[in-house]
Amino acid sequence: MGAIVKVRNVKLGDGMPKICIPVTDTNLDDLKKSVNLIRNTPFDLIEWRADFYTGMEDPEVRIKAMTLFRNALGNIPVLFTIRTSVEGGMMEIDTEAYTKTILAVIDSGLIDLVDVELSRGEETMKTIVAAAHRVGVKVVASRHDFTATPDKNIIISNLCLMQSLGADIVKFAVMPQCERDVLTLLDATLTMKEEHSDTPVITMSMSPTGVISRICGQLVGSCVTFGTAGKASAPGQIPANLLSTFLQTLA
Repeated sequence: MGAIVKVRNVKLGDGMPKICIPVTDTNLDDLKKSVNLIRNTPFDLIEWRADFYTGMEDPEVRIKAMTLFRNALGNIPVLFTIRTSVEGGMMEIDTEAYTKTILAVIDSGLIDLVDVELSRGEETMKTIVAAAHRVGVKVVASRHDFTATPDKNIIISNLCLMQSLGADIVKFAVMPQCERDVLTLLDATLTMKEEHSDTPVITMSMSPTGVISRICGQLVGSCVTFGTAGKASAPGQIPANLLSTFLQTLA
């Protein structure tokens, strides 16, 4: 059995892949509507894509949004994420401000997990991991390639590097250029499960070509899959209701 990370009442790496719903609203009113919609959807955790949120740089604006999640969702884990355009996101932010923002989110006590891009550098990862672990927050280290699918060995080496830097969960998302690219991603994921199971792993092959990677995680070892209850945050995401049906059928 691979590693299991418990976040509130959710065990990542145990049983079926857990469904995470990304929230990409730009303001508090729309955020409230999304939370109400999500409540009627099968899911295990949410990801707040704060890079979409207007005024996110203002601590008071962030606190209001995070407090809404905490009050409305109770014991449901919340993952905080900000991405730049290079990483498939909506925000331009330098590494210093990026780090400062995530450290402040950790200190708020309102978030359960934070996403940290490996592209921000090893020292940034170590700094955030140390701060998060001091207060019991989990770190999802991630790498995104929106142009291609790297070789299997490159995917594995990146995921293992994230593990060595202290991340609790490691993630790699790729863009397939052909059907065989999807198999490359799945093969790399299975190898992580078989040979490098120090942490739970999340992988996905984006776009319609890679949809199969979002539903077969239990077979190859990907512990979280992202489904929608409204807007998608990445190519190839499918509605959480449908995703849940697929997962249960394959379990």
